[in-house]
Amino acid sequence: MSSQVIRHFIYGLFFILLDVLFFQHLKVFGASIDPVLFFLLWLVQKYDRTQLIIFTAILALIQDAFFDFWGIMMFSKSLTFFIVYNFIRRRSEAQLLLWQIFLIILGTAIIHNIILFILSSFFIAYAVGYSPFLVIIGNSIYTAVIGLLIYIFRVR
Repeated sequence: MSSQVIRHFIYGLFFILLDVLFFQHLKVFGASIDPVLFFLLWLVQKYDRTQLIIFTAILALIQDAFFDFWGIMMFSKSLTFFIVYNFIRRRSEAQLLLWQIFLIILGTAIIHNIILFILSSFFIAYAVGYSPFLVIIGNSIYTAVIGLLIYIFRVR
């Protein structure tokens, strides 16, 4: 295991802790963000598909343990990155504009939230008092906005 993989794993744990300690308390109309999702989007440029899906599964399983979903996040994130990997990988070779980055994060978040909502409806683990539209679209837009802000203010 290279030092880069270990460093990315520690960054992933940091994003999970940010999610647990900070972002879960910043809800807007019941919508919350998933910072692990845009961290994994950043890793698409660094790893091939198999490595990324394994990396995603490990981080999402740790996230499942914190939120007591036990496998739902792991499956939904792994399936999301299995679906969107080639699309994002082809687009990441060129310098993207801000609105393109926003749309990529938004599209990935919508796919992830739809898969998560469908899976959790089988297990009633994601039962909230909000409408499915607010959960899927609200979480996706909120994640895309925060992801874009982090992209704008990142350290190069």
